[in-house]
Amino acid sequence: MNFHTFSFAIFLFVVFGVFWTVAKQRNKRSAVLLVASYFFYGCYGWPLLGLIVFSTFLDWFCGNAIEAADTKAGKRKYLLISLIGNLGVLSFFKYYDWAADGFALIATQLGYPMVHQVLVTAVPVGISFYTFQTLSYTIDIYRGNLKPARSFLDFSLFVAFFPQLVAGPIVRAVDFLPQLEIQPYLDRERMHKGLYRIALGLTKKVVLADVLGAALVDPVFTNPGNYDHWTHLLALYGFAFQIYGDFSGYSDIAIGSAALFGFKLPENFKLPFQSRSMREFWRRWHITLSFWLRDYVFFPLGGSRKKEARIWFNLCFTMVLVGIWHGAHGKWVLYGLFNGIAMCLERVFERMRGGKEFATTKFRSVISWLITFHVVSFSIICVRAKDWTEFNGVLFKFGNDTLYTWEAMGTLVAAFVLHLIPYRIYKQAQERICALPTVVGGVLLGAAVGLVAYKVVGTTAYIYFQF
Repeated sequence: MNFHTFSFAIFLFVVFGVFWTVAKQRNKRSAVLLVASYFFYGCYGWPLLGLIVFSTFLDWFCGNAIEAADTKAGKRKYLLISLIGNLGVLSFFKYYDWAADGFALIATQLGYPMVHQVLVTAVPVGISFYTFQTLSYTIDIYRGNLKPARSFLDFSLFVAFFPQLVAGPIVRAVDFLPQLEIQPYLDRERMHKGLYRIALGLTKKVVLADVLGAALVDPVFTNPGNYDHWTHLLALYGFAFQIYGDFSGYSDIAIGSAALFGFKLPENFKLPFQSRSMREFWRRWHITLSFWLRDYVFFPLGGSRKKEARIWFNLCFTMVLVGIWHGAHGKWVLYGLFNGIAMCLERVFERMRGGKEFATTKFRSVISWLITFHVVSFSIICVRAKDWTEFNGVLFKFGNDTLYTWEAMGTLVAAFVLHLIPYRIYKQAQERICALPTVVGGVLLGAAVGLVAYKVVGTTAYIYFQF
């Protein structure tokens, strides 16, 4: 059930109506959302519900056991059970076949030819997102930053809450569980903001991401040998904005949908292509993943408090995890390593300047922005390319055709211009639009839904489902 379909709109409308009829009864409202969430996830494949239920029972048990344990060793034991259980399931579904392929290749090269049986034909939707969520729960209890959920119903809803279940943002228990204790209310302001974010997300997905994909990106990546090098470059720019519109659009819809039920989800994007360094980019792009890895991987490794060589290792290790979190392929390792090395080089350059940033003037800010944008654009070839053949084709295989259509170029130019507007302007625009009469806001939402219908509902998949 994709967000940009009428089936989701109908589902959201029905759940919204049922929820607010029982909103004053704590357990009933949570039960309604849990049943709705299981139904929503079941639409992607009912057997997949078993994985969510497994993670839920595992971390409910481990969280309570960690809290009850009297010794540090006892707490560590149950944390380890949680880590092994969750990461074991994640690794099996995402990395087993990749690892088995690598082992078979090595064995063949050593003179022992073998072929392994493919076990996992498709990665369960959203498994990376909810696995990281449940891990944050047990780790925070172990650290003493969180008390276990008050009830199994509350914890089950935290794991399965449908707005962010399959596409993020990654929500932590320390932020979500306290909201269950608050009597929800829905006033005009919250309603308008929720609908605004849904309309904004639909527009990003359908008008920006899908148009760029169909008119520019997909043709070039599918047949790179047909197009000249300038078209290849424009396709790289196009994919940068396509994946931004795709992912941030879904995050907007998730945030807006949650707001309709009285929940506040964390922001996941903040105009990332305005960044003037790779470190700034990862503070603006997929923010919840970046901060999750910072708090649960980078800082425990020592963060930036170690010697310079160790800091470089910490950065590269964390970014490689970012890469393989997305998928099991050598190009994802390259993607993470590329980003890690870029951050290390930024540190080297800053140390050469005595710890000062380069972007201290408007001219230098523009230079820093250009460099960062192109580093990001070239790195995400790893994201779009299906395999090494397509990767090499986009980089080195050129033809003579072009794709300078009005639809492709107009959307790309609009994406550039809109992305360079200061963030405060967007916040001001949101406040003004949300202050409009309800009827006018409904017309704007209807226009966004109309755009979805015009572009043929649901035919373009959500890119991040594969992660």
